[in-house]
Amino acid sequence: MFFVLSKILDFFVTPLFWVLLCLGLGLFLKQPKLKKKLLRLSLILVLIFSNPFLISQVLKRWEIPAINAKTITTPYDVGVVMGGSMRYFDWESNRVVYSNSVDRLLQALQLYHDGYIHKILLTGGSGFVNFQEWKESGLIAEVLLKSGVRPEDIILENNSRNTYENAVMSAVILNKGKYGSRFLLITSGSHMRRSMACFEKAGFKMDPFSVDIRSGSGFYTLDKIIQPDAENFVMWDFIIHEWVGMLMYKMMNYI
Repeated sequence: MFFVLSKILDFFVTPLFWVLLCLGLGLFLKQPKLKKKLLRLSLILVLIFSNPFLISQVLKRWEIPAINAKTITTPYDVGVVMGGSMRYFDWESNRVVYSNSVDRLLQALQLYHDGYIHKILLTGGSGFVNFQEWKESGLIAEVLLKSGVRPEDIILENNSRNTYENAVMSAVILNKGKYGSRFLLITSGSHMRRSMACFEKAGFKMDPFSVDIRSGSGFYTLDKIIQPDAENFVMWDFIIHEWVGMLMYKMMNYI
């Protein structure tokens, strides 16, 4: 039930929904003063959520910073890759369609081939209310095999549906003791806080390796400060999703 409710809540906390709500009410309400206020508010929201400088500053303060892999002096036994690299599986073309978070997978592959992690644990089943047959970890494992990862170095957790379940079900696997004791958590910088908190609640100390950093380099030109960009709505979706997720997880005692 929590899983389904979280998906419904995601819809209502997106900035685009707020803009459309204000715009819709502003167009159809009869009261002139309220109508004007709502239309003005919808414009203000568009300007706020499309501004690149504002979202970059928010992300910079929320994301766990990336580190240089060369600073890893002792290889990790397991790199735990959080789900989210896959948007869906296209049965007609028989291929994985990747999401904006595919950097989690690509960076894990590089860490493995460079010798910084010995094994890769893929955690994540289906994150969809429907299409429970799309088990992400199993599908992504095929990609790892074709990318030169040895079968014995791939560990699958293929049933979890959200970050909390990722941590709990991965902890069950890692608690067996046969995979060592040094673990590196690989996920998006904006997702790292919630992921780390879930693993800590599950009794595991993970070192963070943030990828998919969305705040940018901090090098700004005029277009990166004031020019509206619709893509920034997506950035806000990511960050608000994490804030609401942290709040809900605390209420559920997941972290």
